[in-house]
Amino acid sequence: MKVKSILLLTLLIAVSCGKKEPDQSYIIHDERSSIESVSVTDGSSSAQDNLSKQEVSELLKDITFGEDSCTKNNILRDVLLLESKIQTLGGNILDLENYKHDEVDFQRFLVDSGAQATNAIAISRAGSTQTMKSCNISNMIPPKSCWYRSLSLALLKEEIEDQTGISTTLTSHYRGSCYNEKLGGAKESDHISAKAMDISMGSQENRYAIEKFVCDNLWKENYFIQDESNKLSNISIGLGQTYIHLGLESNHGRRHWIYNDYAKKNSMPSTCWKVKI
Repeated sequence: MKVKSILLLTLLIAVSCGKKEPDQSYIIHDERSSIESVSVTDGSSSAQDNLSKQEVSELLKDITFGEDSCTKNNILRDVLLLESKIQTLGGNILDLENYKHDEVDFQRFLVDSGAQATNAIAISRAGSTQTMKSCNISNMIPPKSCWYRSLSLALLKEEIEDQTGISTTLTSHYRGSCYNEKLGGAKESDHISAKAMDISMGSQENRYAIEKFVCDNLWKENYFIQDESNKLSNISIGLGQTYIHLGLESNHGRRHWIYNDYAKKNSMPSTCWKVKI
């Protein structure tokens, strides 16, 4: 165990060396859009409709945003919501009591649970040092009560990379209320609840390949389970020019939106989502 901890710490230090702060200028537009868009599954005619509460998972009905926060959430509910997704993606549900709330144990938790390609530093440092200091926080690791949410998204990110062959960079995961407010994020952002990850892939071509995979496998189909109702997953998708917002089991329900730079500069074919003309 001691040797493993040393190896994990070495990995954390090695990856963190020379790491630049992520570009989070888009956050002011996160989870809200003035761009009207439609998807192949909802046929909505307005951006407002896309962001309305729809297809919320049964376990989240009547649960308020505050009740679903990382300070008040029911961990058992998270297990019921996420266990099948985590298992589908090759992960396992482990006892959180076996881990401390720090970078080394967060890394150990991710690796032990199956997310072996995810580095805790990428999550811990996914923010502005100056903004973190102003909020009196030293890192962006979510409260331990939300680690199953982090795990499910980390596994999903790894699965997308494996299936598309495209490497991505995490630009945002958990954002506490103070940090989110200072960057102008949505007041009830899924990032406050650690239920979303924003990933950048460097080019429109790479974004298109990932967007198409998400469209075909996550939006039009239920990638995680097959049941008699064939109900679509409660996922959130936000499309930028070279980045994507991915969310699972949002308290706001299944939804999608398009960022301004995607609407203005996208030169790739449309997939499940398109700007309404």
